[in-house]
Amino acid sequence: MCGRRTCPECALRRFLEMKEKYRRFKNPPNAKFLTLTIKRSWDLEELLERAIDCFRKLRRRKIFRRVSGGLYSIEVKPPTSEGWYVHIHIVMSSPFILRDKISEEWKDLTGDSFMVKINDARFRKNIVYYVCGYTSNKKKVKEIWEDVPEWRKVEFEKVAKNRRLIQTFGNFFGIVYKNSEPFKCPKCGGTDWIFLGVEHIEKEERERRTLFEWMEADPPPAPS
Repeated sequence: MCGRRTCPECALRRFLEMKEKYRRFKNPPNAKFLTLTIKRSWDLEELLERAIDCFRKLRRRKIFRRVSGGLYSIEVKPPTSEGWYVHIHIVMSSPFILRDKISEEWKDLTGDSFMVKINDARFRKNIVYYVCGYTSNKKKVKEIWEDVPEWRKVEFEKVAKNRRLIQTFGNFFGIVYKNSEPFKCPKCGGTDWIFLGVEHIEKEERERRTLFEWMEADPPPAPS
C-alpha cells in the first residue's frame, strides 16, 4: 500500500479500519447531518487550517451548547478556475438548529463563507459510515482524482500529510473498539499496565530528551 489519500485501494483500507473503529456510533441518537463550506482559494493549506480552526470555534459557541458530540470529515476536491474546494461534513447528536442561525455564525467566524446545510439524519442508516466515505470511499476517491494531473495530486498529498481529515468531538471523542479485549502480558497474563515516562539528560549539553529521542541517537549515549 502506498498510503496516498488519492489512491482508491488505500482509501478502501482506511474505510474498513474506520468502519470497525466507529461502528458503535453508526446510528448516533438524535443525529443531524451538517455541511459547512469554505470559500474557494488557491491556498489549500490556509483553507484546511481555517476550516479546522473555524469549526473548533463554532463548537464553543452558544449555538452548539446542546450538541453532545459528533464526527466530522474534511473533504477536499481538486481546484477549478476559482481554486480548491474544501468543506466539512459533520454527523452530530443534536436537537435541530436553524440553518440560517448556523449560517450567520459560520460567516461571522470565516468572514466570507455562509453556505451551510443541515438535515435530520435520525433515520439514515449508517450515517457515520457515510460521512467517513467522503474521504475514504474507494469509488468516490477514484471518481474525484482519477483524471487529475499527478503534480496536482502531489500538491494535495503534501498539504494533507500528517493531517487528520476525520476527527471526533464531544462524547464521540476517545472511541474504542466495541468488545475489544484488553492487551495481556505474554508472561503473566496481567491486564493492568502502567506507562512510565523516562528521560535522559546529556552530561555535556544538559539537554533533556525523551526515551524515544535517546534511543534514536546515533550512536546512543553511554548510560550514566
